[in-house]
Amino acid sequence: MYFRYGGSDWESSDAAGNGDGPRPLRLSDGQGNGAGTRHPEARHRAPQLPAIELRGVRINAITEATCVSHVLSELEAGRGGMVVTPNLDHLHRSLHDVGFAALLSEADLVVADGMPLVWAARLQGTPLPERVAGSNLILSLSRAAAERGKKVFLLGGAPGTAEGAARVLREKNPSLNVVGTLCPPVGFESDPAALAEIIEAVSTARPDIVFVALGSPKQERLIVRLRPLLPGAWWLGVGISFSFLCGDVRRAPLWMQKVGLEWVHRLVQEPRRLFRRYVVVGIPFAAGLLGRALLRRHLYGHPVSPRMAASASGNGHLPEDANGDGDGNGHLATPVADAPAPIPVAERLASFATPPAPQPTAGLVDGAAGGVCTGRTLSRLRALVLLGGSVRPTALGLATARSVLDLPLDENGSVFNGWLDQSVELARSIGLEKLPVRVMVNQKSPEPFSAEPRHYGNFRVERDLSEYRGTGGVLHDLATEYGDEDLILVANAAQVLLDPLPAIAAALEETGGDVTVVSHADGTPSGIMLVTCKTLRLIAETGYVDMKEQALPEIATRFDVRVLDRRRPTGLPIRTLEDYVQAVRYHHRRKAGKKGAIDPLAEDWNPVFGLVEPGATVDPTARVHDSVVLAGGVVEAGAVLVRSVVCPGGVLKSGKIAVEQFVSPPRDTSPRGFEVRPAAIAVGAGANGTGANGTGANGAGAAPPPLPAKAVAVDMKS
Repeated sequence: MYFRYGGSDWESSDAAGNGDGPRPLRLSDGQGNGAGTRHPEARHRAPQLPAIELRGVRINAITEATCVSHVLSELEAGRGGMVVTPNLDHLHRSLHDVGFAALLSEADLVVADGMPLVWAARLQGTPLPERVAGSNLILSLSRAAAERGKKVFLLGGAPGTAEGAARVLREKNPSLNVVGTLCPPVGFESDPAALAEIIEAVSTARPDIVFVALGSPKQERLIVRLRPLLPGAWWLGVGISFSFLCGDVRRAPLWMQKVGLEWVHRLVQEPRRLFRRYVVVGIPFAAGLLGRALLRRHLYGHPVSPRMAASASGNGHLPEDANGDGDGNGHLATPVADAPAPIPVAERLASFATPPAPQPTAGLVDGAAGGVCTGRTLSRLRALVLLGGSVRPTALGLATARSVLDLPLDENGSVFNGWLDQSVELARSIGLEKLPVRVMVNQKSPEPFSAEPRHYGNFRVERDLSEYRGTGGVLHDLATEYGDEDLILVANAAQVLLDPLPAIAAALEETGGDVTVVSHADGTPSGIMLVTCKTLRLIAETGYVDMKEQALPEIATRFDVRVLDRRRPTGLPIRTLEDYVQAVRYHHRRKAGKKGAIDPLAEDWNPVFGLVEPGATVDPTARVHDSVVLAGGVVEAGAVLVRSVVCPGGVLKSGKIAVEQFVSPPRDTSPRGFEVRPAAIAVGAGANGTGANGTGANGAGAAPPPLPAKAVAVDMKS
């Protein structure tokens, strides 16, 4: 029924998925969301430090002295790492940005830099020994580095502050070896020349410890990007610490730091910049954090952290927060003896150890806890499965006479190419040479044809021979080709991701479970899940089986099913014209570095994009606002196209206006010269589209049909 990865009809024998296991690569995804690169001996780490969870963020329950000692001992052993010092703002951001949450989960040490975090941990019965501020760590760690003869590099800060901070550190520690300082220019992250200068400076200096002072999340993303250069070094994000050291910014008195009022001191110094962060967002969030922590303590009555005790003893693992994003509404699980302590994401990606046998749960677990950690690792990911067919044709597919995957996304290609590019980045971030992509379509769905030649051999379009098998049935049949412990990442193909796929996959893995699904707080379908193949063996071999409504409840009776709750959607579905335009608008706003407003009620009519496929004709005087002109479509002089799609054969005559419409070929003589079809009406070409017969083979190396795959971005006139 399905082509096997190991067969000659799929890919070459040296590719991933041939049964010999993947070969790890020492690569980063280049976007700040990769797993980073580990020292070859990273899998032989010392026992983990005790940790708790606070709103879904793992925080090490250690003192500043222990933190310094751990970093120095790891340096002596030739192992590098990353230290993150989250405060209230970090915690708040992690709930709304899955990429940043995944980044925090990949850090080797996470220590609380904020008294509200210390108070919340104490209220929920999982006390932290003390606050460990980044501004203090730079002093204590520099002192220890001087004593041990370690080299230090200072990167970032306002102009001149890195040099000033280095001078102060040398005065306090005369034997300290500061091997370099660098203040990159504003906008360096998008300037190849500036990035090359940073890489050259750090690589040449070869420090043991790098302090990065760029503010969050910029400093953490840069650290993840630079870590492969010096896998044996330790990297710390220290925020405004350089300015504190050199005296450009006065730090709060010690008594204010101890009572948690340092933010007031900062607010007085920079009211315009910090008012929203500290007052509008920070105070309500802090109140909610403390109230939730107290409620948890009242409900569950745990005097100490189960995870802390488990991590310290190595005899069990019980996450404190039972939600993927740590919203505190999940259930605590019963600790099980001899279960391994959790391993940070980055370390798990660097090793290929066999996970322990899974433990069954009583039912669907609502978050990142509720059972024994199964120790899944993305190194066992065998395929990205894109569900590209549907039983009922959509208005968008009917009007355009093609698969939703073949609709233009940007000047680089279609929605399909976007998925294939994401799969390449995911493979790189987890150390796989190649991640096969399987596009599953039913008998009536058109096959995608728009893949770029660079992706040939990486994907396969496959049809289910049974017209009504259901998603669960299709996945059951597909899983017969994999081992019980193999993983597949399943996604609804008809969506545009709002977060990078590597970040989503890392967050799913960190949540744990045998099956992990993404749930959106606003009710929008997520369509992404990480599945262990053994769970799919429970699905019936025949008949229609829906995955979420029928299969998951059954699987939850035998295996650990968890939910990763997200307040913000991880992707926007594409079912209607409105969906498509909104998703492409967000994609282009994000590419332009703008905030991607996805509020459907927002009155935002500023044009963001205009896409014209090769083979389409658009007069230079026409206006194309947030619209797409497909191959064969025509927009004549003076016509205005707003949030619309011109279908093949459709003509928008001179001076005419189309707003939120399909412009389709006329079915009869019309004085207007074109036919505008409302987006909500399913009209247009037949449902079979192109390539409706047999199993597709485009992914195996055959050239696609001679149809346009790329669109050209056009200038948008107001």
